[in-house]
Amino acid sequence: MTYNRAAIMKAAWVIVRRFLGRTQETLAQLLSRALKSAWWNAKQEAKAIQDLAANRAEADRLAQRSSADLKAAIINLENIDALGHAGLARLSDLQAALSKAEEREAAEYAEKRELIASAKGRFASVTFTKKDGSRRVMRVHPATLRQHVKGDGATEAGRKATETRAQRHPNLMPVWDAEKRSPRSVNLATVSQIKVNGVTHEFRAC
Repeated sequence: MTYNRAAIMKAAWVIVRRFLGRTQETLAQLLSRALKSAWWNAKQEAKAIQDLAANRAEADRLAQRSSADLKAAIINLENIDALGHAGLARLSDLQAALSKAEEREAAEYAEKRELIASAKGRFASVTFTKKDGSRRVMRVHPATLRQHVKGDGATEAGRKATETRAQRHPNLMPVWDAEKRSPRSVNLATVSQIKVNGVTHEFRAC
């Protein structure tokens, strides 16, 4: 850490002028005490700046984690009987990061949905990672899926079930697998590439 010695000396002389003649100390003694006080203040200020930078860096790191990862970390903390001050502070940081992560992921999911849906009657290529960690490229056809979705013709129970799935799993998007010729679900969180309308879009997995 580099300190501004001129500023520290200036601060020390401010203290000297404030107390000069009001104590039994000599000028040398007063200046010595003032310098110690000025140095202590400078070090405290520097520490506060370092702590703030560290907190911001940690907040940035947390913000890059997925909502699923953050939820797991929150659950682990909540299962501890006594968190203490540090644990409570960590829990608060995780919850704040979770809120931001969910907002970020919701925007990313919406973008991916729109891109896939924009293919309409054409084909789109979607690259994603399966549960077993393998990479899969699926050719989807949005128009065909619409032909197999009941929409307004679905029963009330069916519509509620669809709404519930969408709320619980906002990362899943129903698509029509052109090769399998059947409806499938794509995990938007693991989609790394979408090719649609002659344009390739790259993504970082959530």
